[in-house]
Amino acid sequence: MRPFDGKVAIVTGAGSGLGREYALALAAHGAAVVVNDLGVAVTGDAPSGDSAQRVTEEIVARGGRAVANRDSVAEWGGAEGIVNLALAEFGRLDIVINNAGNNRPSSLVDLLEVDADVQLGTHLKGTLAVSHFAARHWAQTGA
Repeated sequence: MRPFDGKVAIVTGAGSGLGREYALALAAHGAAVVVNDLGVAVTGDAPSGDSAQRVTEEIVARGGRAVANRDSVAEWGGAEGIVNLALAEFGRLDIVINNAGNNRPSSLVDLLEVDADVQLGTHLKGTLAVSHFAARHWAQTGA
Protein backbone atom coordinates (compact mmCIF):
# COMPACT_ATOMS: atom_id res chain seq x y z
CA MET A 1 0.00 0.00 0.00
CA ARG A 2 1.26 3.46 -0.89
CA PRO A 3 1.27 6.10 1.89
CA PHE A 4 -1.30 8.38 0.23
CA ASP A 5 -3.72 5.77 -1.14
CA GLY A 6 -7.25 7.09 -0.75
CA LYS A 7 -6.10 10.63 0.02
CA VAL A 8 -6.93 13.74 -2.00
CA ALA A 9 -4.52 16.64 -2.40
CA ILE A 10 -4.70 20.15 -3.80
CA VAL A 11 -1.44 21.57 -5.11
CA THR A 12 -1.58 25.22 -6.17
CA GLY A 13 0.96 26.43 -8.69
CA ALA A 14 1.31 22.82 -9.83
CA GLY A 15 1.91 23.57 -13.50
CA SER A 16 5.69 23.81 -13.21
CA GLY A 17 8.64 23.83 -10.85
CA LEU A 18 8.24 22.55 -7.32
CA GLY A 19 4.45 22.50 -7.58
CA ARG A 20 4.64 20.09 -10.50
CA GLU A 21 7.05 17.89 -8.55
CA TYR A 22 4.76 17.88 -5.49
CA ALA A 23 1.78 16.90 -7.64
CA LEU A 24 3.68 14.12 -9.42
CA ALA A 25 5.10 12.75 -6.15
CA LEU A 26 1.74 12.77 -4.37
CA ALA A 27 0.13 10.97 -7.30
CA ALA A 28 2.97 8.44 -7.49
CA HIS A 29 2.35 7.66 -3.82
CA GLY A 30 -1.39 7.16 -4.29
CA ALA A 31 -3.09 10.54 -3.84
CA ALA A 32 -5.68 11.91 -6.22
CA VAL A 33 -4.53 15.43 -7.07
CA VAL A 34 -6.21 18.70 -7.99
CA VAL A 35 -3.54 20.28 -10.18
CA ASN A 36 -4.13 24.02 -9.87
CA ASP A 37 -2.27 26.50 -12.03
CA LEU A 38 -3.52 29.73 -13.54
CA GLY A 39 -1.35 29.17 -16.59
CA VAL A 40 0.46 32.50 -16.56
CA ALA A 41 4.08 33.52 -16.87
CA VAL A 42 6.28 33.45 -13.78
CA THR A 43 5.70 37.20 -13.45
CA GLY A 44 2.00 36.54 -12.84
CA ASP A 45 0.71 37.96 -16.10
CA ALA A 46 0.35 36.96 -19.76
CA PRO A 47 -1.05 33.46 -20.23
CA SER A 48 1.66 30.90 -20.86
CA GLY A 49 -0.52 27.91 -21.68
CA ASP A 50 -2.48 25.24 -19.92
CA SER A 51 0.21 23.82 -17.70
CA ALA A 52 -2.33 22.40 -15.23
CA GLN A 53 -3.79 20.24 -17.97
CA ARG A 54 -0.36 19.04 -19.09
CA VAL A 55 0.60 17.95 -15.57
CA THR A 56 -2.80 16.30 -15.12
CA GLU A 57 -2.30 14.33 -18.33
CA GLU A 58 1.17 13.30 -17.15
CA ILE A 59 -0.25 11.98 -13.87
CA VAL A 60 -3.06 10.09 -15.62
CA ALA A 61 -0.60 8.61 -18.16
CA ARG A 62 1.39 7.23 -15.22
CA GLY A 63 -1.74 5.57 -13.81
CA GLY A 64 -2.67 8.25 -11.28
CA ARG A 65 -5.82 10.25 -10.70
CA ALA A 66 -5.86 14.00 -11.22
CA VAL A 67 -8.00 16.88 -12.39
CA ALA A 68 -6.80 20.21 -13.77
CA ASN A 69 -7.94 23.55 -12.39
CA ARG A 70 -7.14 27.08 -13.61
CA ASP A 71 -8.88 29.13 -10.91
CA SER A 72 -6.96 32.01 -9.38
CA VAL A 73 -5.95 31.51 -5.76
CA ALA A 74 -5.92 35.30 -5.44
CA GLU A 75 -9.70 35.43 -5.91
CA TRP A 76 -11.91 34.32 -3.05
CA GLY A 77 -14.31 32.55 -5.42
CA GLY A 78 -11.40 30.89 -7.22
CA ALA A 79 -10.01 29.50 -3.98
CA GLU A 80 -13.43 28.17 -3.02
CA GLY A 81 -13.76 26.63 -6.48
CA ILE A 82 -10.48 24.75 -6.08
CA VAL A 83 -11.65 23.16 -2.83
CA ASN A 84 -15.10 22.45 -4.25
CA LEU A 85 -13.55 20.73 -7.27
CA ALA A 86 -11.61 18.36 -5.01
CA LEU A 87 -14.80 17.48 -3.17
CA ALA A 88 -16.87 17.09 -6.35
CA GLU A 89 -14.29 15.01 -8.23
CA PHE A 90 -12.88 12.90 -5.42
CA GLY A 91 -15.33 13.20 -2.51
CA ARG A 92 -12.87 14.39 0.10
CA LEU A 93 -9.88 16.61 0.84
CA ASP A 94 -6.89 15.64 2.95
CA ILE A 95 -3.87 17.66 1.84
CA VAL A 96 -3.33 21.25 0.70
CA ILE A 97 0.00 22.47 -0.62
CA ASN A 98 -0.09 26.24 -1.12
CA ASN A 99 2.69 26.51 -3.67
CA ALA A 100 1.35 29.13 -6.09
CA GLY A 101 3.67 32.07 -6.50
CA ASN A 102 5.06 34.60 -8.90
CA ASN A 103 8.13 36.73 -9.23
CA ARG A 104 7.98 40.39 -10.19
CA PRO A 105 11.43 41.59 -9.24
CA SER A 106 12.03 45.26 -8.75
CA SER A 107 13.74 47.51 -6.29
CA LEU A 108 11.75 49.21 -3.59
CA VAL A 109 12.34 52.50 -5.40
CA ASP A 110 10.93 51.14 -8.68
CA LEU A 111 8.09 49.09 -7.18
CA LEU A 112 4.74 49.59 -8.88
CA GLU A 113 1.39 49.12 -7.17
CA VAL A 114 0.46 46.41 -9.67
CA ASP A 115 3.62 44.48 -8.70
CA ALA A 116 2.66 44.62 -5.02
CA ASP A 117 -0.96 43.65 -5.78
CA VAL A 118 0.01 40.64 -7.91
CA GLN A 119 2.52 39.33 -5.38
CA LEU A 120 0.37 39.91 -2.30
CA GLY A 121 -2.69 38.52 -4.08
CA THR A 122 -1.02 35.24 -4.90
CA HIS A 123 1.38 34.76 -2.00
CA LEU A 124 -0.69 36.09 0.90
CA LYS A 125 -4.35 36.17 -0.09
CA GLY A 126 -4.03 33.01 -2.18
CA THR A 127 -2.52 31.04 0.67
CA LEU A 128 -5.09 32.34 3.15
CA ALA A 129 -8.07 31.84 0.84
CA VAL A 130 -7.34 28.23 -0.16
CA SER A 131 -6.47 27.37 3.44
CA HIS A 132 -9.67 29.05 4.66
CA PHE A 133 -11.97 27.03 2.41
CA ALA A 134 -10.12 23.79 3.17
CA ALA A 135 -10.23 24.47 6.92
CA ARG A 136 -13.92 25.37 6.74
CA HIS A 137 -14.63 22.05 5.03
CA TRP A 138 -12.60 20.15 7.61
CA ALA A 139 -14.34 21.96 10.49
CA GLN A 140 -17.79 21.18 9.05
CA THR A 141 -16.97 17.50 8.52
CA GLY A 142 -14.98 16.98 11.71
CA ALA A 143 -11.95 15.93 9.69
